[in-house]
Order: sequence, then structure tokens, then C-alpha cells
Amino acid sequence: MRYRLVVAEDEPAAAENVHDILRLYCPQFELVATAENGAECLDIVRKYRPDLLLTDIKMPVMNGLELIKQLHAQAPEIKVIILSGYQDFDFARTAIQHGAIDYLLKPITPNSLQATLNRIMPLLDNDRSQKCLSLLQELLSGRKDNIEQLKTYFPAPGYIAGLCRKNGLLGKFLGVKRVFPPASLVYGDTIDIYGKDGMECIHIEPYNSYSNSMLWNEVKWLNRDIPGYQTIVFSDKPAGINELATVIDELYNVLARSLITGKSQIIPLKPVNEKKENTQGISAPDYLNDTLIYYIKKNRNEKIKETLHEQIVSWEKLNIPQFRIEEKVRSFLEQIRMASIETMHPEDKIEFLMDDAFYYATDYADLEKSLLYILEKLLVQTDQFFTKIDTPEFFALIEEYVKDKLKEPLSLQQACVHIGISQTYMSRLFRKYTGLSFSNYLTRSRIELAKQYLSDGKTLIKDAATIAGFKDQFYFSKVFKSFTGLSPSDYISGNT
Repeated sequence: MRYRLVVAEDEPAAAENVHDILRLYCPQFELVATAENGAECLDIVRKYRPDLLLTDIKMPVMNGLELIKQLHAQAPEIKVIILSGYQDFDFARTAIQHGAIDYLLKPITPNSLQATLNRIMPLLDNDRSQKCLSLLQELLSGRKDNIEQLKTYFPAPGYIAGLCRKNGLLGKFLGVKRVFPPASLVYGDTIDIYGKDGMECIHIEPYNSYSNSMLWNEVKWLNRDIPGYQTIVFSDKPAGINELATVIDELYNVLARSLITGKSQIIPLKPVNEKKENTQGISAPDYLNDTLIYYIKKNRNEKIKETLHEQIVSWEKLNIPQFRIEEKVRSFLEQIRMASIETMHPEDKIEFLMDDAFYYATDYADLEKSLLYILEKLLVQTDQFFTKIDTPEFFALIEEYVKDKLKEPLSLQQACVHIGISQTYMSRLFRKYTGLSFSNYLTRSRIELAKQYLSDGKTLIKDAATIAGFKDQFYFSKVFKSFTGLSPSDYISGNT
């Protein structure tokens, strides 16, 4: 996508000179209009909303200084470069004080204009990235009154979208509202938006540059150091930018209906008349009957666990989607709650543990361990285990262990084995005391460690990545930028 530029210059020959230089030497910029005075330029700016304005200082009707002042009040996002002669240097300095970002001395030469535009390109790129993300977030949040702006920043006739989810779905305690944080990337016309839990990515790119291999190459980086499976839902049919929110909603709907614990999948978004919901296993035989009630009332705990195990084996064989299994498990646990009033735990605690069980399970074996853990909490008469380890002092020991292991491969499962608690409860402690999931806390801590080494100006980026536990420098750079907003090289420049 090219940057849109307007020139305000009362000398036609000077304006034509700028036009020729842009056309011949600056292909990243498109001259959309010229104006002969400040008042005319304001009207043009309101119409075209350019990214950049080149304006002379001395013009009739409204001079460049007044133009800059009014532009700063009406459209502060538009960058301004002053065109001035040597005798106007004081005017140029005043203009910069009022918001201009640079100035060029007349007569304008190809080298000087090219150098100036190249110098401000990173600033324009960053502004465009932030604006694209902001507009896209508004679109995905339901706003529909900014379509014209969207078309300016997303000019392609059609876009395709892919949604990648690592491991299980978010539950109600983990947060179901989609919020897209600054930890997202814009490169060229392609955008990756990372969900707030760091386990989800929406990939958007113009249809004319789309290829399956490009899409998969992008989404495969999503938490690739975390064990487990991923589910990719994609639409390879082009959609206008104003239709993209509907497409992405449908991607989420398909993901919710199709995700299967432990099974990596690539699922194309089919037309409405081709959709067939996976109903497999809905009528599969259940053990939620009088026999289960009998086991509960007779305290036959091993039989209850055996019953749950048989159900899980059946679900795995039938490839039943996660949301269907959650329904079955809730029914299973509810029967236990109803038949075992004296040992009933608060419902929200059970729901919290349920969310964790499906969210963190990398396969059915993980899922069964977590569900058996929940079952034991329902069947055991005491809650002392929870109160014993749910203290800041105990969590400080966990943090110390994690920080000691930053330079080594570390998974949630490994940490749980060392500490001696379940993955479900470990996750609960991290969210309670840090507000982060285990994986996000681990990644953030590794980035902080890398920053310490990069700040000395002596450590190479690849060495900092290795020290912080990252196997791949490219992946490290992407994660570093998503957390800090800067590339490692830019971070080093800003701290040396």
C-alpha cells in the first residue's frame, strides 16, 4: 500500500518539480492532490485524508504556519514537512514547534526529498500499523460507521482470514470476550492479531497475495514452544473489508463447534449450504444413569472414576468436539453434586477447574488427569488442600523455581511435577497472583531476562535469545516486538 501525499505550493513550477521527483524516485508515495494556498489545502485534506503534507511557508490567503496550526487541531495524525528557502529558516523552526516533523530547503532535489521521506518512513509505518489495528479492532467489536476510513487503510478488493487456536477454548472464567491487545503485528498489507490469552491468532491478508503456504507459515509460529495441538479455521473466499467481521465471527463459530481435544486440524470455512455440524457421538452410550447414582451413594469412588475413564475413552474414539464433551462432563459432575450434598463444592469453583481442564489439556490423557482431579475434589470431604497452598509465600517459591529455569525448556507439566500440584491448580495460582496464564508469565519473564542482556549493548540478539530460552532468533524477535512494541535491534538502539 502506498502513502498518500498532498502538496501545498503556490508556485506551479515548484509543485510540478515535487510531483516529478515523487513519480520517478519515490514509488512508495502517491500524490493525490495539490493546493495553491492553505485554505484550499484544508479542504483537500478533509476530502482525501492523506498520510503526509508537504507545504510551502509563504502562500496567499492562508500561509503555511496557519495551515499547520489548523491542521494540528483538525487532523493531528497527518504528518507535515515544510518547504522553505534559506531566508525562511526562522519560519521553518516555528512550524516545527507547531507540529511539523521536518523541513526541506528549496530548490527541492531528488536526493533531498528522497532522503527526507526515507527518514520519516518508519514513523509513517508505525502510525499506519497502529491505525490499521485500531480500525480493525473497532470493526471486530461491532462498529460500522467507519467503513470509509477502513477502505482507505484496507484498499484491496478482497481479504482472506484464518483463525488459529493453540490447545483448548477459553472458558467463562478465563474470559470469553474477544479483546485484541497491542501484541499484534502489521507487516505490509498483512496483519496478525493475537488474542488476549496469547494462544490465538487471527491472520488477515489481501486475497491477491494469498497462498495457503503463507497463511500456514504465519500461524505455525503461534506458541510453537508450547506442547499441544492447534486448530486452524480459514476462509479462502475473498471478502470486502466491511464483510470481514462477519467472516471472523463465523470462523470463531466453526472453531467452537469443531475443536477436538488433542487433535490438530485444518478446517476450511464452507458455504452455509455445505455446513454439517459434527453430531457424532451425541447419541453415544452414556453411563450417567442409576448405576452411577448407586456408586455415589455407596461411596464406590473407584467405580465412579472407572466410569469417567470409560466415558473419556469412548469420546476419544469418536472424535467428539470439545463443547460436546464439556456438556457431558457437566452432566456427570452435576449428578455427583446432587447425590452428594454433604461434600458439595461451590459451583463456581468447579466451573473454574473445568475451564482449566479443557484449556490446558494437550491430549485426552491430560484431560482425564484434570477431570479426575476435579472428581476427587467433589468426592473428598475436606478442602484443606486448597487452603494449604493458596498463599503468597507458597507462590513465591513457584516464581523462584520458574525464574531459575528461564534459560531451559520448561512446560507447565514439568513445573507441576516439580512443585507437586496439578496443572489446573497451578494455573489458578498464576492467574490469582500475577493476572497471567503460566505460558504468558513464562514468556514475559524470558523477555525481561533478554532485555537485561540487550541493555548492555554488548550481547548479540541471537545470544540474548538463547540465554532467555528461545530456540529460534526469528521467533524470539517476533515475540519480543509483540511484548515491547520494539524489535530487539530498535530496543538496543534506544538503550545504548
